[in-house]
Amino acid sequence: MSPIQNEPTHRFLRACRNLPVDRIPVWMMRQAGRYQPTYRAVRQKVGFLELCHSPELIAQVTASPIDEFGFDAAILFSDILIHLPAMGLDLSFEKGEKGKGDGGPKIANPVRTRADVDALKIPDPARDLPYVAAGIQAIQKTLAGRVPLIGFVGGPFTVASYAVEGGSQGFTRLKTLLYTDPAAAHALFEKLTRAAIVQLQAQIEAGAQAVQIFESWLGELGREDLEAYVFPYLARIAEAVRPLGVPSILFSTTTSTHIAPMAKLGYDVLSVDWRIPIAEARALAPDLAMQGNLDSILLLGPKALLLERTRKLLEEGSRRPGYVFNLGHGITPPTPPENVKAVVDAVHAFPVPRG
Repeated sequence: MSPIQNEPTHRFLRACRNLPVDRIPVWMMRQAGRYQPTYRAVRQKVGFLELCHSPELIAQVTASPIDEFGFDAAILFSDILIHLPAMGLDLSFEKGEKGKGDGGPKIANPVRTRADVDALKIPDPARDLPYVAAGIQAIQKTLAGRVPLIGFVGGPFTVASYAVEGGSQGFTRLKTLLYTDPAAAHALFEKLTRAAIVQLQAQIEAGAQAVQIFESWLGELGREDLEAYVFPYLARIAEAVRPLGVPSILFSTTTSTHIAPMAKLGYDVLSVDWRIPIAEARALAPDLAMQGNLDSILLLGPKALLLERTRKLLEEGSRRPGYVFNLGHGITPPTPPENVKAVVDAVHAFPVPRG
């Protein structure tokens, strides 16, 4: 293939652009997290939000999986709800069970009425989230060009689920809001979309070389509601990112029946979970790059089965350019680090099909 203007050189960015690669790139969601002894050592000293607010610690925990496992991309260590205090919501993270680990988010003043929606402010990243841009700059200094950095935000529906429910408590209140006060729901999604766009713009300006939108809970909605309340806002985010010149990845779960319409939203890459074979997913979105979709629980099981499934996934996903190996969701805390390394090594050793 002849060179094109501004053609990316790193294999992860090339795969995101549907270009040939020398080997399949691999990264994993939650690759910086509780399964790592190095991360746990940091968390013994600081709370979760304190970590997210420290550029130096952000850089340290973001870069550690690259040093330890050899991933082909780093992802900013932060949280999809990090901007909610700037919007006017009282966010905290409780300790995990028995005081260990990271507990779930809690919002003391959840959004329940149209007045609550109207009171929400759009964050100014430079004023309200300066530690995110500073963290990205510190990460890039630490990485020194070894791998690209992925920025991210939560998608409007997913962030709304926490803001309305008051934490990780399901979707009943949010879905009820859609059906009882659709105008308030649209007003909420409008503000969360604007908040997502300004954060992504700031992250890219600070040095993020790709971005991922975590719409983790889209599978809670049927097609009619997705088309009415979610897809238009996701398309606006993709449209805002496209002129900025970095690849955009849309991540969701339990959405195998919606791949074809999601492929039309304007993203460069779709990240899919294990509920659909990767070859079938690729056939439903032939013009896009694809990311996924190993079941993260396989990392807990026998290594022989883990590597067998990894190779099968590589064989199916790599039949044409535009494939990024990843999990269908994040690494779970009990995962043995040696299993993560085994998968990364297996991906890197896999011969890329030619022709």
